[in-house]
Amino acid sequence: MAIAQFSGLASGIDSSALIDAIIAAKQKRNDLRKTQIEEIQKESESVVEFKSKVSALSDLIDKFRTANGGGVSKKSTTSDSTVLTSAASASAINATYSVTVTSVADSATGSFDAAYTSDTSTISALGGNITVTVGTGASQTVITQAVAAGSTTLAGFVTEFNSNSSASGKVVASAVNIGTTDSPSYRLLFTTLESGVDEGTLALSSSTAELTATTIDQASDSVFSIGGIGSSITRSTTNISDVLTGVSFSLVDTGSANITVSNDADSSLSSFKEIIEAYNELIQYVNENNVVDRVQGDSSGKSVFASLAKATVDNDFISAFRSAMSSANASGGTSVTIFAELGVLTNRDGTLELKEDKFKAAVQADPTGATGVLNSFADSVAGVDGFIYQYTKVGGLFDIAVTSNNGQIENITAAIEQLNRQTDKIKESLTMTFARLESVTSKLQSQQQGLTSALAGLQ
Repeated sequence: MAIAQFSGLASGIDSSALIDAIIAAKQKRNDLRKTQIEEIQKESESVVEFKSKVSALSDLIDKFRTANGGGVSKKSTTSDSTVLTSAASASAINATYSVTVTSVADSATGSFDAAYTSDTSTISALGGNITVTVGTGASQTVITQAVAAGSTTLAGFVTEFNSNSSASGKVVASAVNIGTTDSPSYRLLFTTLESGVDEGTLALSSSTAELTATTIDQASDSVFSIGGIGSSITRSTTNISDVLTGVSFSLVDTGSANITVSNDADSSLSSFKEIIEAYNELIQYVNENNVVDRVQGDSSGKSVFASLAKATVDNDFISAFRSAMSSANASGGTSVTIFAELGVLTNRDGTLELKEDKFKAAVQADPTGATGVLNSFADSVAGVDGFIYQYTKVGGLFDIAVTSNNGQIENITAAIEQLNRQTDKIKESLTMTFARLESVTSKLQSQQQGLTSALAGLQ
């Protein structure tokens, strides 16, 4: 029910202003609570941002885990890139391998010998079917495409065949002009999409009278040998990754070439620098958002807290990370057993410094020790078994911190609503009280005026 308010017409009291002042005084607690909610929300946002940076850092460290073949990077060189090219992962063994390539895997191409003056020429006057067989044994696929009598054109057949779901990923058709612009001569060509005998072999047949003879350049496997091994190796592809541990190579042509695997200090440095830079960015973010500033000129000693100044999860993470770096070691190392021997130093502001020349020299001098330190650190930090996962996983420590903040916000919001209800009742009560006061005062003033008039009449 709406309450009528009187502005002191009888009493001279500005009740509306007085009530507003009383309510405003009581609402100051809610103003503080609203500010508190804003601070908690900013903290949650910063925790989420911090989590994102930590996840990115974990991804960089992950490549150094033992399970991922991490450690000192390796490089591979080939003596003849016209025969093969190669690449090496950290798990590769330093050695030189002699490779002799006898055959390079290829797909098949085939065509019917029938010639056409245009791709809009009809394929067959009588019609029939064209059957394309791709692959052998369990890998074999048979595609049959109809040719309508006197109407299916060369271009139309190509479109229909390539739209056939059975042909998808296996073989494609095309119309190829082997003549000239002035004197065109089109052929219907088929090309398998997989190399090797098992999946790339091609066979063509037709029930049409015009398409009988065929020309096929058949698919082939890669055949090569490794020096010191008597038997040859056969693969259906030119990209070989399952023969030499940690080494992949691509065959280009027949011939012989050497693959040499060695330590790559520069690549190792580049990968580890990414970790150092990501961690330093994290520290800088924490330092910037952990500041507590005293308000100048405020005699009450009021302070302004940055978004992470009241949080603990960020500091807990940094402490755990530093502990993991300090604990990383290589029991099998000679000159490298800890991070300090890899040139890693801690600055006063918490950031890390990497002495690049010392790092590269250490990797070259003791690759086993360097790998051990890097593996030890990465295994304890990254992956589902590393401590970072306990922070970043769904429901992990970062999420718990945000959930706790959300709970605080809910409680503060409830307190704000409760005070709002209380002040609404107080305002309603005060408004009614002042309304009654105005009514009584008005009656008294009216009575006074009546008495004054009566007394004046007696004189």
